Amino acid sequence: MTKVSPQHKPDPVLVKREILQNRKYFSTYNIARLRELIRHLPEEKLELFHTIPILLHINSPDLPGYVDHPQTPYGIHRFYGSGFWKLAKKRVGIERKNLGSISSKTFYIKGVYLMGSTGTIGQTDYSDFDYWVAIETGSLNNEQRGLLQTKLAKIKDWGRKAYDHDLTLFVVDLEQVRQNDFSGVYGQGSGPTQKSLLKEEFYRTFIMVAGQIPYWAVLPAGLSDAEYNAWVKQASLLSGDDFEPYDYVDLGNLTAIKGEECSEAVLWQICDARKDPAKALIKASLIAHNYSFQERDGLLCNSIKRRFSERRLDSYLLDPYLLAFERAINFYKSMGDRDGLNLAKECVYLRLRGYLEPSQLDENHPKRQILRRYAKEWSWSGNRVDRLESYDSWTEQAKLKFEGRILDRLSSLYELIFRSAGKARHLVDVPFDGSDVLKSRTSSPFEKKPAKVPRCSAYIRARRDSCALFITCGQDESGANSWFVYEHSSSGRTSKNAPLFSARELLRVLGWIVFNGLYGGKPSGVVFQHVQSVVLPNRAKRLLQDLHGFFSDEAELISHMHSHPVWLKVFVAPNGDLISGDNTLRSADYLIQNTWGEIFFYSLGLKYIENNLLKCYNIAKQIWQYMQKAVPEGCEYRIRDFRTMHGAATVRTIKDFVKSLQEPGSGDLKAQEAIEKQQLQQDDTKSKGLLLDLF
Repeated sequence: MTKVSPQHKPDPVLVKREILQNRKYFSTYNIARLRELIRHLPEEKLELFHTIPILLHINSPDLPGYVDHPQTPYGIHRFYGSGFWKLAKKRVGIERKNLGSISSKTFYIKGVYLMGSTGTIGQTDYSDFDYWVAIETGSLNNEQRGLLQTKLAKIKDWGRKAYDHDLTLFVVDLEQVRQNDFSGVYGQGSGPTQKSLLKEEFYRTFIMVAGQIPYWAVLPAGLSDAEYNAWVKQASLLSGDDFEPYDYVDLGNLTAIKGEECSEAVLWQICDARKDPAKALIKASLIAHNYSFQERDGLLCNSIKRRFSERRLDSYLLDPYLLAFERAINFYKSMGDRDGLNLAKECVYLRLRGYLEPSQLDENHPKRQILRRYAKEWSWSGNRVDRLESYDSWTEQAKLKFEGRILDRLSSLYELIFRSAGKARHLVDVPFDGSDVLKSRTSSPFEKKPAKVPRCSAYIRARRDSCALFITCGQDESGANSWFVYEHSSSGRTSKNAPLFSARELLRVLGWIVFNGLYGGKPSGVVFQHVQSVVLPNRAKRLLQDLHGFFSDEAELISHMHSHPVWLKVFVAPNGDLISGDNTLRSADYLIQNTWGEIFFYSLGLKYIENNLLKCYNIAKQIWQYMQKAVPEGCEYRIRDFRTMHGAATVRTIKDFVKSLQEPGSGDLKAQEAIEKQQLQQDDTKSKGLLLDLF
């Protein structure tokens, strides 16, 4: 991109020449990105990618995404004649004679842009297609917005069902994007607070699919807001056979990342670390670099734009993800942080290798070539490379230890940014009581607390759909009976590695599976060892299904209304070990979930209590203790007793006691009266028995 001395009132000739020249550079860069996207897509995913633009451009009952309403908005600006149009028209079999009935006279969609890892070295077979669908401010009324959202939702659902691929189609309002307002795109997530960060990520990674070209991509890099606006205004007045202002769209300028966004952004990465810890650390390190060295190094999106003219096919020197990796690593170099530098390098290596979605990379694959280059540049030994290459075979504890290092580093990045900013106030726009609460809540899945059901590794969570779990009963190192969870492949083989998780209580093991989202409701998802002398597998499966149904409502898992966690749900299993053929009420196991999504285990011993009614009362009283520290609307509880005898009666009795305890001032008294009444009946029965013995 040619260096131009910025002017508040640029010369029209200069503006026209510069935009046309930069458009050629951007087009070459964009084509190279599209080529990379297409080259590494499986055939069926490529078909999906080619079809999506045509579904946005027309509204046909014969195609996915059709909305039967005359006011439905669709149609992409200047889509006719494009490569996507020609290819998709042929693919879906659209005939010229039918165009009039399915085409829009008004092109409501000004541009379609793809952002994220697609078209970069970070792309995998599972990379989401994240589209921005741009509309002009005020062009749609509320009804039309709803119809467009319905159309996009149908396309998204079709992509998932037909191609097993995740799509996101965000409707972006042009004026809101100009103002860095992404609340309409990302709802109550990171959008309202991470404004300049999201704009930078978009400009750094976006691919032009169809419609208008953002002015940002063809104007000189580094313009101030005043200079940028002057260039856009001048460009809008140009005309001629070789220049059409309507080919371009103003998405706004970006001069800097706002420091107040960075601490919150790192906290969001702590949240995301549960899904992909290596990715979270890389992104958080890039955020920290923006915060600390932005004035020295500038914005990464501008660095890439300045080098559009250098982009060549099959070259990765200008790959957005590789450049982001390098900045993340350079942050630790600049800070003189050797431990952080080593960890960041390991995360970059694992991300390129595909550690959560293992895939075989042949020696000529671009990722393999880059990995070899990195290993050489970093002077890594063969043993170190082999260790990372064998990540799949690490024990679960080793994976969790590695993720623990990442979480510690993420926490230190947050502290670095937060303290260096000298913030004594709450974070901006955070719907919680303060930054400390937000940090605690976002990191809660990783924290170890007494009796808390622990998380599993991100690797196990990523494999939950492709690998079943095998649960068996045996003895632990101390000789006590315990339950063990192993990986169980589709071929029927069970991993001989160390167990993923073990505990002496079956409810704790099943709670671990449900808490970590490892059971989706399919019977084949979990295989129980069939040992009649210990447990009935069918009872265990029913208990697992009950737990899944009770705790699977993710909408309730984390409450935004409570700054500190309170109890939300209680699951009780009398005789939770499900011993076969034994109807004695010996214990009651509890799983308790709070409003931060954490689940805790508690076991109430009952074997030294002879009176069954008193046992039920103690179980109910424990439930009542949790209910007293619950959300204002009340704590939901469920009791499951799978004993063949007395089970249903026990559940009814416990519920009656809970109900009596809820009555102000009379709960304990009523419960005691019921217990004493049963005791008198039992004593009377014993007396009659003794009297009969006398005769």
